[in-house]
Amino acid sequence: MGCKIKLVGDVLCGRAMTTNRRPNIVWLTLDSVRTDRTSLAGYHRDTTPQMQRIADDADGQAFTDCVSHAMWSLPSDSSILTGTYPAHHGTGLWNDVLPPDITTVPERFSELGYRTVGISQNAYCSDSTGLSRGFDEFTWMHKSNLLQTAGPRILLRYLLGLRKHSAGYTTTPSRHRPEFIATEVAKRQLSSYAGGDDPFFMFVHTQGAHLPYIPPLPYRDAFTDDIELSTEEAVEVAFDRSMNYYREIANGCEFSAAEKEAIDAMYDGVLAYADQQVGDLFDHVQSLDAGPTIFVVTGDHGDLLGEHGVIGHQFSLHDGLVNVPTVVHGLPSATDLPSDSLVQHIDVMQMLLAEAGASDSALDELQGIDPREEERTYALSQRGNETYETAVEQVRTHNPDADLGRFQSGLLHAVRSDEYKWLRGDRGDELYRLDDEDTDVSAAHPSVAEEHRAFFEAFSERLGRGRRNTEKREMSSAMKKQLSDLGYVMD
Repeated sequence: MGCKIKLVGDVLCGRAMTTNRRPNIVWLTLDSVRTDRTSLAGYHRDTTPQMQRIADDADGQAFTDCVSHAMWSLPSDSSILTGTYPAHHGTGLWNDVLPPDITTVPERFSELGYRTVGISQNAYCSDSTGLSRGFDEFTWMHKSNLLQTAGPRILLRYLLGLRKHSAGYTTTPSRHRPEFIATEVAKRQLSSYAGGDDPFFMFVHTQGAHLPYIPPLPYRDAFTDDIELSTEEAVEVAFDRSMNYYREIANGCEFSAAEKEAIDAMYDGVLAYADQQVGDLFDHVQSLDAGPTIFVVTGDHGDLLGEHGVIGHQFSLHDGLVNVPTVVHGLPSATDLPSDSLVQHIDVMQMLLAEAGASDSALDELQGIDPREEERTYALSQRGNETYETAVEQVRTHNPDADLGRFQSGLLHAVRSDEYKWLRGDRGDELYRLDDEDTDVSAAHPSVAEEHRAFFEAFSERLGRGRRNTEKREMSSAMKKQLSDLGYVMD
């Protein structure tokens, strides 16, 4: 079958099913997980042994050069759940809510006869943003509805295990990690599907390694043996700096060596706990008599931990924010791909829908490629101007004279290859090496800059004007409280 469009090495191409089997699919998104802090990328701390185990299995594969489409959850999840770029769906760039005329991934799976279920611990992935559309069942989870969504048995197990799965007996919501509850709800629903006639698609978005960086009690001292501060001191430093990230950005994230060690150790502890939950969910899937099942675990975006003068996921499209780990298990031929293949989330979704039996015409409506058929040369990430202006406003409340000149304003585009990143924003075009995203090298490498620019221009022409939706996001007080507990400044 021929491909319709080729753009500097990237294509949109349908792929016929290679098997008559209709696999179940479990997609697990961990919030705020960056590749270079994982065992998969050779990090010096063993933070993700479970993801490594899944990748090392004969049916598993890790992709350490996966580039997310954005640096925060709303546009990233919107791309995952539509199979399209942010510039197409506009959600999290200029739209508050997903435009109604864009077909969602769960709608596509439903058309193929799949049962679809979504579980989210992030209010930006909920009814309020339109990202629940197409799911037969969708659960947004918050402390206010845990009895209803999790049920008394799971909730009791969580409460009895607060010292194992969270911060212990404290009434401060920001100090608790809810990963265990989402994992148990997902396991319960998966068990109910086993033996059913219809295949299922499950999408789960958990808190992952999202700030504030305060691990459950058993993980607090996992990586503190070689740091200056005591574990207790490190916990408080990391909690304060990550919870008040706008204040820290306003002051340039000028952490002392001891503070940086503390932040790193606590982030790594949070990640290690999230990884343990990944292994638990994967093992449950493997134990079920549910037929062939593809398991995907990834990050929606990363976090900066002081680099570029940022803590959290604000302002830039630095690789610490957009290079996320992805592990795929049970996907035919994916194990033949190199682990350093340049991929994006919409490419993985393209492969999943192809395996589910989507028609060529349906696949042509998506904007990814099938990496088993084509090699990606460039990856595209984007950041909206409203996102930038909101962050600037918050930083200025802490320091009106904060130097933010290192960031591009406006609608920001990043075209990334295996060695460079090209940016276009209000300041114009810039080129950076991935190992130094503070030094513009466009003058020293004009041909490289031109190659990235040419891809962007051709790609933008194909995408055309993005979808517009004037509907405003309406969040309940519980949704706003959840985001506030995660450090966001809410109206």
